Amino acid sequence: MSMARAVAIDLGASSGRVIIVTLEDGRLSLETVHRFENRPLATGDGLMWDLSRLTEEIDRGLAQIDFQQSDSISVDTWGVDYVLVDDHDRVMSQPFCYRDSRTEGCCEKAGKHIPLEELYRITGTQVLEMNTIFQLMSEKGKSGCMMFIPDYLLFHLSGQKKTEISIASTSALMDIRSRCWSEKLRAIAGIQRFSFLPVIQSGTVLGPYLKDSRVSIIAGCSHDTQAATSMLGDNLFISCGTWSLMGAVADNPVTSPQSMEEGFTNECTLGGRISYMKNLTGLWILQCLKDEWHSSFQQMESEALQAEPLRAFIDTDDPSFSKPDGMEEKIRDYLVRTDQEVPVTRGGLVRIVNESLAMKYRNTRDSIERLTGRHFTEIHIVGGGSRSEMLCSCTACALGIPVVAGPAEATAYGNALIQFLARGVIRDIEQGHSLISALGEIRRTEPECTALWDEAYGRYLDVTDQRRKDK
Repeated sequence: MSMARAVAIDLGASSGRVIIVTLEDGRLSLETVHRFENRPLATGDGLMWDLSRLTEEIDRGLAQIDFQQSDSISVDTWGVDYVLVDDHDRVMSQPFCYRDSRTEGCCEKAGKHIPLEELYRITGTQVLEMNTIFQLMSEKGKSGCMMFIPDYLLFHLSGQKKTEISIASTSALMDIRSRCWSEKLRAIAGIQRFSFLPVIQSGTVLGPYLKDSRVSIIAGCSHDTQAATSMLGDNLFISCGTWSLMGAVADNPVTSPQSMEEGFTNECTLGGRISYMKNLTGLWILQCLKDEWHSSFQQMESEALQAEPLRAFIDTDDPSFSKPDGMEEKIRDYLVRTDQEVPVTRGGLVRIVNESLAMKYRNTRDSIERLTGRHFTEIHIVGGGSRSEMLCSCTACALGIPVVAGPAEATAYGNALIQFLARGVIRDIEQGHSLISALGEIRRTEPECTALWDEAYGRYLDVTDQRRKDK
């Protein structure tokens, strides 16, 4: 009987978890040891993360584990945010949250020094005001060493200061081809006063855990999206939670003007490859409806199954849906504004949201195929959205290809499998993919009624004005 364990510290923008993933006799299992809230704090300086509390909660979770010889630990978090430390490795201030408003206008400011098209060509990163480059431009009177949040947490555990490549590639500061920091961009942005750490590959063993030398600390894919999708193979993927990250793994970045215009980003992932993807709205609208109605996803989906299909559509990325309040009314307003039938039941609204998400996925799939010259025959959905049989069925029908759904905990499993790969417990990414595929929760959904969905897709493009947006 063979057994190996890895501890995945998974931090999202609303919660954090310490999870033990066990591989025993060719089977993966998962146990959540500690769960805690993680929300930005509104302070006099801006919207900040409580870094000291994060480290305390992580330490509290790790203290509950009876570590064994050859165990390991890794960390994944959201992208772009960072910590500044001084020459004595002391944190200079709490890290800003990417939602803080101090970066407003920075894209325009940077565009006076370098065309944003060139910025995209160098970095492959979607140009957004929350990018690290614009955050650093907004720092007033500060200097120091810039460490992304997972880099700092790994330093807290190991004493080693490095930057893992997947998290570095979220910054709009790394040359996506050389995989090095772009000195040109640092000079243009006026941020030479900040020092950057050496960039290391995903799956690098940093050293022993400072509190237990039997345990190794590993820099896996520190960006949670890449941890979630690193072991899914070469087909299309959607990592679906509040947001949907949709894309595919490729050998080379795509940095054409059309790719930039359509909002795609290139990130480094396991094995030196590129994750080419787009950030879309995911379960956000449904989450808002659930809270507004004091309902559950199961009840909402049950009611939606009773509603008539393919009656109306919304653009799930429309700015009117970005704020949480009054979501039902916003959907009804959108339908009236676009001269569509307004359902009389809540189930009808839920069906519209699910079908519209699926149509958005189809539109994005078409863009990925056009921009990369590839053709995909399957799509893998992971994260919380993989639990929804309705969303998976709608996606299969809209795209006309099978959907492989699960696991919901893809980030934790991916985090752990990268550790197993670094330790030689598994031999390659393909074996990791096989272990994911063998999980009992994995479901396969085949497309049905594709002719009806093809006809409806034309109506979706018209009412969402997507034909014009795609030109």
